[in-house]
Amino acid sequence: MHDHKSTNGAEFQAVSNDTVESIEEPTRDDVFEVLSNRRRRYALHHLKQLDSTEPVDLSLVSTQVAAWELGSDPQSLSYDDRKNVHTSLYQFHAPKMDEMGLIHYDKRGGTVELTEYGREIDVYLEAVSGRQIPWSIYFFLLSLGATVLATAVWLDLAPFSLFSDVAWTEFIAISFLFSSSVFAYYNRYSMRVGNDGPPPEVDD
Repeated sequence: MHDHKSTNGAEFQAVSNDTVESIEEPTRDDVFEVLSNRRRRYALHHLKQLDSTEPVDLSLVSTQVAAWELGSDPQSLSYDDRKNVHTSLYQFHAPKMDEMGLIHYDKRGGTVELTEYGREIDVYLEAVSGRQIPWSIYFFLLSLGATVLATAVWLDLAPFSLFSDVAWTEFIAISFLFSSSVFAYYNRYSMRVGNDGPPPEVDD
């Protein structure tokens, strides 16, 4: 078992019975590199679900990952199904996550354990890829737009003067209400590592 102690906020000390190793905080690029692989995402998802304070047997994690990948029940998996996933986690993915500072991996004992950074991985997930923008930036732009709109209405500038102040107030309120509702839905049902049930990307 490892105890995690905060030092200067930039690193944690992982203390075992006979060794002390320093774990540097993973960068956002490190985290997204780890999460770019589905098998690693599933493994982290299950580890966060277990929320264990003790090391977890890698075979337990690999069995659940295989079940999610195959859309099957863990009890109905064949030996080959489990072995394929376990081998890749054992030889490649677990060492990768350990290198990035998200888990402690005991290769000899065949166990894994989330680090403090692994437990806090959701803080890295606000930034999104593709054509989406982070919610923090979206709400900043929405607030900026509402401020500009309110100023234009207050100054009675055209074409904003075509509608009453009450109408514009209702428009701004509805915009924030709609955006907040979408954000709440996204936050509840989109990919959140460690939520109950299978990862959201797994088809029902």
